[in-house]
Amino acid sequence: MTVRSMFAISIFALAAGATDVAAQARSTTSGFHLGAGLNFSSIKVDSDEEIAIESERESGAGINLTAGYNFTPQFGVVLNIAGANISSEGGDYGLGHADLTGRFSIANPASPLVPYLELGVSSIALVDEDDDTGEDVTVSGTGFTGAAGLNYFFSPKLALDANLRFSMGELDTIKVGGNSQTVDDGVDVSTARLNIGISWFPGGGR
Repeated sequence: MTVRSMFAISIFALAAGATDVAAQARSTTSGFHLGAGLNFSSIKVDSDEEIAIESERESGAGINLTAGYNFTPQFGVVLNIAGANISSEGGDYGLGHADLTGRFSIANPASPLVPYLELGVSSIALVDEDDDTGEDVTVSGTGFTGAAGLNYFFSPKLALDANLRFSMGELDTIKVGGNSQTVDDGVDVSTARLNIGISWFPGGGR
């Protein structure tokens, strides 16, 4: 192989590498994304005379769904809806969350790993059944949520999504059947959720 041939091959390899980097740079987390997965949740609330709930931390598992839109590769908004069945000595009950958060992603076109942070507001609800009447009893309120997570792209459009979410708020509304009542002094609640699932980026990831 002559020196001229080696030089030509080197130029071709560099050009191909530059094209590949450019293609990666065009592939970003901008646009819509959808996700689904499992969540492992825990909850702790303060006991109250009007809303009698055990104060020990209780846990359970369930599912979560995510829909979001990234205005840029770094900034976007996310709606996360989660439900879990919580095990309790007094009987199992349902725990639901609806989070609306802003997301900041640390996107690097050269890496399949995209860490992110979220901060926003949440609706939190506990659902149980009244033993005497058989009617559903819902205790709900609002709070704030923070999250830290990671997307690992194993293809241009699909990523493994794992995140840890913490919520703090106040439960101040009781609904029994069709009757709803808001109490003056609600109870403080804190929850933690580990979500693991798959996210789909129709426009391509990273």
